[in-house]
Amino acid sequence: MQYKQDQILRSVNSILENKAQAGHDINHTLRVKDLCLYIAGIEGGDVEVLEACALLHDIGRPEEIKNPGTDHAFISAQMAPGILKAAGFPAHKVESVIYSITNHRYSSKITPTSLEARILQDADRLDITGAVGIAMTFAYSGAYGHMLYHPDDPMCKKHKPDDNKYAMDHILSKLIQLPTSMHTNTARHIANKRNKFLLDFIDQFKQEITFVREREL
Repeated sequence: MQYKQDQILRSVNSILENKAQAGHDINHTLRVKDLCLYIAGIEGGDVEVLEACALLHDIGRPEEIKNPGTDHAFISAQMAPGILKAAGFPAHKVESVIYSITNHRYSSKITPTSLEARILQDADRLDITGAVGIAMTFAYSGAYGHMLYHPDDPMCKKHKPDDNKYAMDHILSKLIQLPTSMHTNTARHIANKRNKFLLDFIDQFKQEITFVREREL
């Protein structure tokens, strides 16, 4: 059977359509795929494996939303083989796809051994840096009723960051740290460039929320 890339994309679209976690939708999936292929063009790696694992890495998110505490990476890895088989994906590459998906999650703190898994991790993390990362953070926070920032300590100078309550805590505790977590030089270069924008945003945000207060002092 000939490998049908479009069939995998249609399957992913049907799973994520109207069920995606805020920001983690089909557009995120496609951006991650594009980043994977771009990085692979410079760093190497199996393009078929990367395209497949990028498209399938978040298909478990709807189940994670229904059952908080479950691991969408593990669920995605369980769902992937059936979709790959139906699309005629090369059988000898399926394990590489599953391994990459299983180990892509940021919170797992796993350093994968395969180049493809490292590139997927890099691409997934790159997509939450810079302007898109800011947008996804606030989309998620709005969907779950979080405040923009801690009223007495917006820049996390005194309290332990809590991204289950404040959007800025997530940005300050996670997003600005992402460049140091990249595996490939290509991803690190992109992340550093995007991080400059993020740091400018943080500075502007701080100026605006303290604008009146500073002038009253």
